[in-house]
Amino acid sequence: LGDVYKRQVSKEGTMNKQEMWGCIATAPKMYFTKIQKIMKNLKDVQEIFNGTQKKLVEAGGLKSEEAAELLRHIERFNPKEYFEKLEKNNIKFVSVDDENYPEKLIPFDHKPYFLFYKGKLPDENATAVAMVGARACSNYGRNMAKKIGKELSERGVQVISGMARGVDTYSQLGAIEGGMSTYAVLGSGVDICYPVENIELYGDIINNGGIISEYPPGSSPEGWHFPQRNRIISGLADKIVVVEARENSGSLITVEWALEQGGDVMAVPGRVDDKLSQGCNRLIKSGAGIVTNVDDILSDLGYNAYYEQKKEKAKEKILEKELSNAYKIELEYLTPFWCSTPWTRALEGKKVLVVHPLSLIHISEPTR
Repeated sequence: LGDVYKRQVSKEGTMNKQEMWGCIATAPKMYFTKIQKIMKNLKDVQEIFNGTQKKLVEAGGLKSEEAAELLRHIERFNPKEYFEKLEKNNIKFVSVDDENYPEKLIPFDHKPYFLFYKGKLPDENATAVAMVGARACSNYGRNMAKKIGKELSERGVQVISGMARGVDTYSQLGAIEGGMSTYAVLGSGVDICYPVENIELYGDIINNGGIISEYPPGSSPEGWHFPQRNRIISGLADKIVVVEARENSGSLITVEWALEQGGDVMAVPGRVDDKLSQGCNRLIKSGAGIVTNVDDILSDLGYNAYYEQKKEKAKEKILEKELSNAYKIELEYLTPFWCSTPWTRALEGKKVLVVHPLSLIHISEPTR
């Protein structure tokens, strides 16, 4: 079943750790805070499954009836059936014990123990910037979010946000235009598009990156989910950029998480008399980096924008030189012995003109 379901069942028929975390993820009212309290006193998830009701209560986080309900859920859980259902809905699952769990989240005590996702997870080897801001943003905020998102994407930076209305939406629209992967961390299950008007963006993000959530499929977008998911947005990013925020904006919760995680924060300035900019201006006054253009962010990240541009121009010159040394082969027929690919098979029997740089082609069979 590919990446979704990797069953490694022992002779006794017990679940592997990924299946155990899948079971915990679907247990009623097993919120992150409860799991965290339990795991602080246990070596690993295996101990939950080997434990008794009394042991689980003593570990902390669960009342006696909650522990009993968890054990009943473990007895009912069918891992094969559950993971096949995820695969059928193109949903993947990763736990903290899996090799492909995001490395950037590992150092944090408040890391999620599991994630559901559609599409893919962020590339660990590529720089990632989180963009957050007001839902009810101004035209200035929308334009800046889209412009920065697009230009970061064009420079090879992954954009991470929450797909909420306003700044989140426009930053991810810009990122998609820029061509680099973008990722949305939701406050609902990955199978639920919220807000509903972002359904097209939701599909584009899956095709160009990934939709991520710690809440199991089917979970509705509860209000308390959003502050909690913000720690994942900040944890996956190398830098946080706040585009527009009121003095007490929910976006500043992401900033608080970033600071707790040791992350860097930057903000886009606004008019001093604009309430939508009060949060950003206060961040800058408190020491956050100021963003007037995308190079401010890249420079702060250690990117040398000028060097990157020079490197691209150098590549173009090399390609031009190779093309100038190219030779042309007029083929009346393309023999199947030369190369068997979909495009060559489609051209068999047709007169075509093939242009290749000498350095990129080697013909070992004659053509006629």
